[in-house]
Amino acid sequence: MSLFTDGADDGILLIANDDTFAHTYPDLRRLLEEQSEGDPLRGAVEFFDFTGRRLVPSFDRQWCLTDLQPSSEPADPAAVQRRLQAVLDHLERFLKSDQESGGGFRVGAAETVRELPALNGTLADAIEKMPWHEPGKGTAGNFLHNAMHAAGWAH
Repeated sequence: MSLFTDGADDGILLIANDDTFAHTYPDLRRLLEEQSEGDPLRGAVEFFDFTGRRLVPSFDRQWCLTDLQPSSEPADPAAVQRRLQAVLDHLERFLKSDQESGGGFRVGAAETVRELPALNGTLADAIEKMPWHEPGKGTAGNFLHNAMHAAGWAH
């Protein structure tokens, strides 16, 4: 069953394999569009659906993502939620260490740390607090966008 061809997916969660970054996408089509628009995947990442089930990627000869398929593993929403928390913990540590070194970026680290959401509740609740990639809407102003500026990762 291909998520791309049957339209059955209802959201994709991407998490860096070292838990340093995460992002949500409404569907595989949008994730693939963003790659073709010049925002390719960088580094090792893992994919999950919103139930916490791992999604297995398929790649073309140039190692560009072409499809995601549900794995045969059972969903593990608690493990995925712990991974999201690890991403936020990493971001908070990075911002606090940068704040101590003087930072000097466009958005203040202390302010950004205060904006980080608490990921209590269910995996669905945690995912709703993550930034979304939506056509034409961007991510300006959400906590991750501001954190990228505070960390100096975006201009």
